[in-house]
Parts: sequence; structure tokens; C-alpha cells
Amino acid sequence: MKKILVFGGSGFIGRHLIDEVGNSYKITVLTRNTEKAKAILPAHIKVEKLDLKDTANLPALFNEHEGIINLAGENVGSRWSKKKMDAIRESRLGIDKLIVDAFQKAEQKPLYIIQGSGMGVYGFKPSDDEYTEDSPLGKEGFLTEVGIDHEKVFDPLKESTRLVFLRTGLVLDRKDGALPLTAASFKIFMGGPMGSGRQWVSWIHILDEVRAIRFLMEKDSLSGAFNLTAPNPVRQKVFATALGKALHRPSAITTPAAFLKMMMGPMADELLLNGLKIIPKRLIEAGFQFQFKTIEEAFADIYQ
Repeated sequence: MKKILVFGGSGFIGRHLIDEVGNSYKITVLTRNTEKAKAILPAHIKVEKLDLKDTANLPALFNEHEGIINLAGENVGSRWSKKKMDAIRESRLGIDKLIVDAFQKAEQKPLYIIQGSGMGVYGFKPSDDEYTEDSPLGKEGFLTEVGIDHEKVFDPLKESTRLVFLRTGLVLDRKDGALPLTAASFKIFMGGPMGSGRQWVSWIHILDEVRAIRFLMEKDSLSGAFNLTAPNPVRQKVFATALGKALHRPSAITTPAAFLKMMMGPMADELLLNGLKIIPKRLIEAGFQFQFKTIEEAFADIYQ
């Protein structure tokens, strides 16, 4: 049975990925909080301590595993203070550098590294253009800068292993991620569009997210950046209407942009009020079949 090493395996996407592949792979999860990870992960998953100050054991772990999957990183879905923004950056780039260093020191190199990234690399300037993996990267924005650096750290390994970057959109799940917070306002009859409602929401169902990651793990011919978003992004107003319908609630109360900026800081501009129309061109060309292609299908499954 093939072995994979997962950073961030106890997080939202990591837990669902383990559910998807856990019966087909031997999985080791590297985490700073081993007690928490052991409490929430299946008993057969091996959990190892990640000590950021003592990483001498990492090259030996890399020797033993065919693939490395990095999903680690501070949650971006809350108000951005300077402390929060520093944590977002350091939680990503710090782990990235550890992975590169351990890979270079390992005697038996893993065959692939799958690196979590985000759609923020394309920027957040309002636009109705379609963005694919061939589109130019953005030039402004905190998450744009962090996302681009998040990928660039791995430049020294381009000739040494198969590198895959997951440019993930808004991941939809009933219990985890941003959707439960959004749905909460609908449940008390306060839901509706954010800001103008014209900004694009490039989303993906959590099951398609982890199925796509598995697809990329197992397709040896695929490398580079992949947009992990559903093939049919929608405007925020359409997203709100579909969510209200799925929850049997109205979606008529608009949250003003000024209020969102006051409550969430710079995060509101980058994640709530501006969004691009991201298309998963390379996944589609590679033959990946989405289970949930429309927002209505996704919400019907989530709130069945």
C-alpha cells in the first residue's frame, strides 16, 4: 500500500481527504497538536509530532513516503488584524520552507508534492473575464502576494519531483468552512447578498475538492497549477438566492459593503466583496468529472 505524508491533515480539507483516500493509502499526519489530531482522526491514521524548532526527523519521514501533501495554514475566514495576517503568512511560508529543506536532505525523494494554494493568486480586481490557469497572476492584495509566494517557495524543486499546486476556491460543506457562518444568517431570516451582489463566487463542493486532489495524486502525468473550482461559478446574488432556496428562507436582506469592511477589515475586500470567475480548465482537460457542477446541485446535496 502506498504511503503519503500529510501536513494539515487534521484541518477541514485534510480530514475529508483522509476520509476519501484512507482505505487506499497508509497515511501519516504531521501536526503540532498530536492530541487533537488523534482525537478527531480515524484510529488507523499515524500521527507524528511536527516541531517547528526541531525538524531533524523530517528527511527520514520523507524517505518513507511516496507523496507529500501540504494543506497546512491559518484559517483566512475571520477579521484580519495585523497579527492575523502575520499568522496567515507565517503558517504557510514557514511550513513550505521546512518541506523544501527536508526534501533536499532526503535520500529517497518523494515522487510528488501536492501543495495547497488558492484562487487569490489571480488577484481580486472586479472583472467579468474568465480566469484559467493560463491567466496572468494578480499584482495587488494580501492573499495574492501570500499565494504567489506560497507557490514560489517550491521553485528549487521543479526539476526534482512532480509539483502540483491546488488553487482552491470557496469550499462548501455543511459543518466546516465558511458556509455554516453564511447559512446561520439565513436561518434567522437575515440572509441575502453581500455588497453589490455582482462579484463572482468561485466555489467547489468538499467532495469534489477531495476527489480532485485524489485525481491529481494518482495521475502521474499531471503537474503544475490546477484551479479547484466547480465549472460554473456564480455571482454572489445568485449564490445567496440558491442558498436561501435550499434552506427554505428568503434572501432579500443585503449586507452593505461598508458594514462588512468595518466588521472584517481588509478581509472583506478580498474575500467577500470582490471575486473572480475562475474556471477549472486543466482539470476538465485532464478528464476529471465533477459530481456537483452547479450551485443548486451542491446545495441540494449539502442540505438534503
